[in-house]
Amino acid sequence: MFYGNRVAIIGIVLNLVPYFLLVRNQPVAPLFGIDITLPETHTYLSSLVFLFFNICLPFAVIRVMSSLERQATLNQQQSQKLNKLVNRYQEIFNNGGTPSFFCDQQGKILQANRSARQLIKSYAPSCQYIQHLFEIKAPLSAGVKQQAHIVNNDNCVFEIQLASLLHHKKQLIHCFDVSSTTAKVKKFDAFKRQQYEKHYIDSLTGLKNHHFWKYSESAESLSFSNCVLLKLANLKEINLQYGHAQGDKVLAQAATLLESTLPSDVQIYHFPGAKFLLCSKSNRADFCTWLWQELPQYMQQSMASSSRFLPLIWRGGHTKVTRIKAIESIIESCSIALTQTSSDLPIFTFDSNTVKSIREHTQRKDRIKQLLEDGHLSLHLQPQVSMEETIIGFECLARLKEPNTGNILQPYQFIPIVEENNWHVLLTQKVVEGAIHLLEHWPSAMPKVPLAINLSGPELLNDVFYEKLLRRYSESPTLCAYLKLELTETSVLASHLDTKRRLTTLANIGATIIIDDFGTGHASLAQLIDISASVLKVDREFVDKIETSERHRKIVKMTLELARSLNMQTIAEGVETQAQLLVLKGMGFTLFQGYLYGKPGPIEQWQNQASPAEPTLVQENTLS
Repeated sequence: MFYGNRVAIIGIVLNLVPYFLLVRNQPVAPLFGIDITLPETHTYLSSLVFLFFNICLPFAVIRVMSSLERQATLNQQQSQKLNKLVNRYQEIFNNGGTPSFFCDQQGKILQANRSARQLIKSYAPSCQYIQHLFEIKAPLSAGVKQQAHIVNNDNCVFEIQLASLLHHKKQLIHCFDVSSTTAKVKKFDAFKRQQYEKHYIDSLTGLKNHHFWKYSESAESLSFSNCVLLKLANLKEINLQYGHAQGDKVLAQAATLLESTLPSDVQIYHFPGAKFLLCSKSNRADFCTWLWQELPQYMQQSMASSSRFLPLIWRGGHTKVTRIKAIESIIESCSIALTQTSSDLPIFTFDSNTVKSIREHTQRKDRIKQLLEDGHLSLHLQPQVSMEETIIGFECLARLKEPNTGNILQPYQFIPIVEENNWHVLLTQKVVEGAIHLLEHWPSAMPKVPLAINLSGPELLNDVFYEKLLRRYSESPTLCAYLKLELTETSVLASHLDTKRRLTTLANIGATIIIDDFGTGHASLAQLIDISASVLKVDREFVDKIETSERHRKIVKMTLELARSLNMQTIAEGVETQAQLLVLKGMGFTLFQGYLYGKPGPIEQWQNQASPAEPTLVQENTLS
């Protein structure tokens, strides 16, 4: 086994000589007296022995030796490659940009590459253990990364990773600098926190807002709780009187008062505008009464370099939450209840009948709006008569007519809805258009007399309506003689500065201004001074008791004398009896209006009573 291939082959060849000699030898001697030879047995055995020792064994040895030589060559090549890799790895380890350490099981630094040595030199020159360099909070384990900052330096953050390579109980630790990434992450976290607060926290009041309420609450969490949508009703007035900046301060202080006044089991959220949502799991049977007693009613506020107590006027829509499918239905219920509140009923509890009532009211509102927009307006005329009971003019009173049934809607059926929804401009515009159309198509059987239409004030403050009315009067001088304007003096806006200025402008171009309901409204005497009115109507409230009340007679008499002193005509309104008429005539009134002369009716009613080319006389059958 310790010779080469050539020696083995030579040995095989030389062994052929004794093999031939062995084959020619004598047979094998008997064994224990038994002849164990067969014919040519010695030749067979000799051949086997020869083949084994001279052929098989040498070739086996040759094959083994060849394999060992090839394996030795391969091992030598692998060793050379491994040495190259080790040298390269050592170079990478020493010169790599990532700080790396070889440490023992206790964390003692056995070897460090150039970056690691620079790190130690910069932050901990005398450290011998890696835990003295980094604030490591948990034991290191292979495949698990953890962040750690340099000792006493929170801004320098590294990601520590234990390599899976273990050699003689040494551990290789790589340290990746993630300081810039961490700074970006912190900056992004701060941005997210800022956006979170911006989205979920109201900046003015500091309360969680409606977004947070929808995000955090669920149907299960709100079941069997009391929810109240609270509104600071007088905030709009505060904004108008003191400015929005002061209003914001009031709202913020009101939120603070709610937090300090209400118990901790009441969750407070700020909703858009001047609204707050209060949620409580309280089982109080009289929750609304209790809440109203707890709400702050006043706050001390500094305004215009002075301190004063400002009243807080609250309105609340309450609902008792049972089991619901969507939390949006809570706000819907509270909002519906809030619409039903008033000064007499500041907090209202939602019930299903409320929805039915609101739905019916909405249907009526939509129907009235449609009738107005489609022009289904009917003008009913009430005559204004002279001492001789001759009709010298009509007051136009608005009615709405159902096109399908022909039913007439009276003012009490639609005027409150018009006022509630601020449709004054739309209604008055339709009345103006209807009155002008009536004048343009005046029946030939009746002498043409002026028409008076009512203005409540908001129309004149509307620029479009005012400019259109002014243009009508300017372009049609004859309109000034036939279309008179009655200002309802009970309107707050009738005393508005712009209202007075615009009425004066209309009067200057020839329009007749009538002050209606004199004595029952706002700043009556001031209107006589500021508005260029030429006619004054004494309200029916004074005329109604003129027979029995001396005080009423004196007031009416003084009003008549005042009008005469100002060169104004007077019309006694609401005349219903002959006794009232006699008293008024005795005082000196010459113009009258009331049921005594007829109830308001369409133009056809008065056309049937008139005769061509003669003044219209009031007939007794106009009373019904």
